[in-house]
Amino acid sequence: MTRNRPLAAAVLPLALVVTLASAPAPASFWDWLLPEDEEEQSEEEQPSEEPSEGAGDPSEEPGPGEGGEEGAGEGTDEGTDEETEETEEDTENEEEDGQDEDKAAECEYRVGAEGLAQDEEELLEAVEACRDAEEEGTLPDAPVEERDDCFTGSTRTSGLTADRLTMIGASYDGVVECPTGEGPQRYIRLSMDTADLVNGELWFEESGTRMSLGLPELSMDGDVVLHVTEMNVSLLGIPLTFTPDFPPPLLLPIMVVTDVDVSDPLTATDTMTIPDLNARFAPERQ
Repeated sequence: MTRNRPLAAAVLPLALVVTLASAPAPASFWDWLLPEDEEEQSEEEQPSEEPSEGAGDPSEEPGPGEGGEEGAGEGTDEGTDEETEETEEDTENEEEDGQDEDKAAECEYRVGAEGLAQDEEELLEAVEACRDAEEEGTLPDAPVEERDDCFTGSTRTSGLTADRLTMIGASYDGVVECPTGEGPQRYIRLSMDTADLVNGELWFEESGTRMSLGLPELSMDGDVVLHVTEMNVSLLGIPLTFTPDFPPPLLLPIMVVTDVDVSDPLTATDTMTIPDLNARFAPERQ
């Protein structure tokens, strides 16, 4: 009810006031101020004191299968099912990702064309996977084979060093067992089309005496085969060490390495070119 109705009634014409005064006493004060139609409407809007027939007991609550609550329950169940499915899918995706990572990190030795990497990053990742396997004690054994074309190795301590070695058409051919005067010796076998050595030195020890050949430049062409018992090199500044127990898992078809230091080298090639050969003899100092 608004407040302007008593103000409006105060200015009603005197005749209306007289009429209202002579009328029977109303049930309430507001009956005087309300028009007849609004009075009837107000009476209709007043709530009934007794509940209408058919109205349910307000104390009764709809069961789980009645009214809107059932729909709400169904919606909740559907939402829960969807969230469960999404969680299961996420878990499966995580498991698949973990399996893919395990496959990518698996250490495996591959020879020939199958053992060629696309780039330095792939090669270094393969080496890192084998290092992890070695630390975990799961490093696979490299197969050892006997070849008819294997050289006869020397029993003298020997090695080859160089500032840089460039191998073109390089391939890892596996671990081979070659004869020596003191029994069979295992070697890493590498083959390539061309090998270029810069600032190298070929040395060996004999009866306490170290002898060496300085090789400022050395080039080998055509069916180059290199056997070593240990190979220490750097690729992109990262040091790498390969042995018959830890051979290279991959090689690059064109591979440039620095800080070369190999042990017990055995080499064969169709052509060898040494522009400046420098021979040195120096007794070992006690």
